[in-house]
Order: sequence, then C-alpha cells, then structure tokens
Amino acid sequence: MSEERKTVAEEEALADNRRRHHRFSVEADITLESDHNFYAGFVENLSVSGIFIATHKLRKIGEQLEFSLRLGDSEETLHGVGEVRWIRQYSETSDTPPGMGLRFIELAQESQQKIDSFLQNREPLFFDDDLST
Repeated sequence: MSEERKTVAEEEALADNRRRHHRFSVEADITLESDHNFYAGFVENLSVSGIFIATHKLRKIGEQLEFSLRLGDSEETLHGVGEVRWIRQYSETSDTPPGMGLRFIELAQESQQKIDSFLQNREPLFFDDDLST
C-alpha cells in the first residue's frame, strides 16, 4: 500500500512540473522592471499563463518583475507582474537561448483576454518535459 501511495505522490509531483497550457511561438519585445533593474528582453514563446524571455540578464527564481509587452502589430501595451519560475543558463554546447520563464501573477482581465485572443489562431509549440510556467 505504501508503494502505491509513493507512486501516486510521485505522479502528482511530476504533473506539477509539466506545462498546464500550450506554448506558442511569438516574437515580441518586452520591458522588465524589478526593484533594482530596468531592462529589455525578447519574448520567444507565450502561453495564457506565462512567457519565456530570451535574455542574458537572468533574475533569481521567485523574483517578481513588472513587465510591459506589445503583441504583434498592436500599438497597445499590456502590463502585468510575473514571477520567475525557471531559468536557462547560456551554454556554448546548445543552440537554445538563455532566458527565464515567467508565470503571470498579476494581469488585468482585459490583458488576459487580449493574450487569449492573440494566441487563438496560432499553432502551439510541442514540449513534452519542460517545466510549467
């Protein structure tokens, strides 16, 4: 019986680290602010719950950042707060860019609707084992 519980617990922990929403390839500029810094990054992919920002200026996991984002050709800027959930360090042996995954923690309903609408007609990217954001 304890063996069965361990398996269920392990499966639940594994599920917690899997993506809950599809990711979509997006090319957009983003402006980030924290208590100590103001800098720009490049959005590589986006979901309804978070974004991956390609940047060499990585922040600590758990740090909260204010962001400003423009999607596509829109002149409107979306504002919110995200929490750094994971980081990817630069590696000379990999073609993947360094950066960080932000999970949206504060996003106006109107901004969320604009993201949902923006993503509606896009093909999702496929990730089978990445961490959730």
